[in-house]
Amino acid sequence: MNRKKQRHAMRILWLCIAVLALCAAAALALLLPVPAAKTVQIPGDRGDIPATVQMPSGLSRAGEVPVVVLCHGFTGNREGDGHFAPLADDLAQRGIATVRLDVAGCGDSTEPYTAYTLANMAADVNAAITWMQQEYGAHGPVALVGHSMGGRLASLYPQISARQGYAPVSALVLWSPANGTGLQGLEFLNIEDFSQVEALAAEAKANGQVGTRWGVEISAAFVEEMEQSDPNAALREAGLPVLLTYSGQDTVLSANTIAETEAAVASLPGSTVLTEPFAQGNHNYQNEDETVNAQLDEDLRTATADFLSAALR
Repeated sequence: MNRKKQRHAMRILWLCIAVLALCAAAALALLLPVPAAKTVQIPGDRGDIPATVQMPSGLSRAGEVPVVVLCHGFTGNREGDGHFAPLADDLAQRGIATVRLDVAGCGDSTEPYTAYTLANMAADVNAAITWMQQEYGAHGPVALVGHSMGGRLASLYPQISARQGYAPVSALVLWSPANGTGLQGLEFLNIEDFSQVEALAAEAKANGQVGTRWGVEISAAFVEEMEQSDPNAALREAGLPVLLTYSGQDTVLSANTIAETEAAVASLPGSTVLTEPFAQGNHNYQNEDETVNAQLDEDLRTATADFLSAALR
């Protein structure tokens, strides 16, 4: 009987030691600084994709590290209007890896802007996820954060990935997504007069491409993809947890688009629609007042990091 009690006591002792070791490792991981962000070239279907990777501390077990792909908006770049780098650092502090891309025609991309299509952007996201798994062994759950047109892409990605056999995702964060149904998704090209958007679309389809007041030419393929896509229907179909944010001073998306997208996300389990903290922000979550601007950035990053920490655990 005494030997049984001794063995039982030893098992309890070793269990306590194991728990303490795990707690010590977790505490140490929080104290260690995360590695510096790394500029990389990710092999893609059409050539290398310029990107920046931010990994969490070295004590994180690679196979369990979640990955978040940060997708910028129309004519944007992987800086995400200044939000992406600090968000990547916030997520790394929580044990989440990020990769942010310059998609076709944007940032350091060497492709023409006419290669900016939803199909090409989805292929680049898949390439980034696959590369993170192969290069870093990061096989944890995956999420997308998308701003504006990047938000439309993120909304459509689960649908596209199912069709193309791409890497799946587990959660989405949408910052002011351009989620108007069909061609309405291009309303930002001329929010004052949608007939001009329709005219641009017709010209693109007639000539293969058309110039815009944003200083870039869009392709007929992009216009046709927009016409044929319904991102809010895709969100409902996927049923993933979603964090949706909109700002209070958005001048490039219509009230109808915002209302329809809010309704779609509100119907999804585990999803959140958040607008109040961003009442003073423009489409890019910025404000001319430096104090307000800093608070907008902090609130956007905190809400995103909190949501992803819970969704990807």
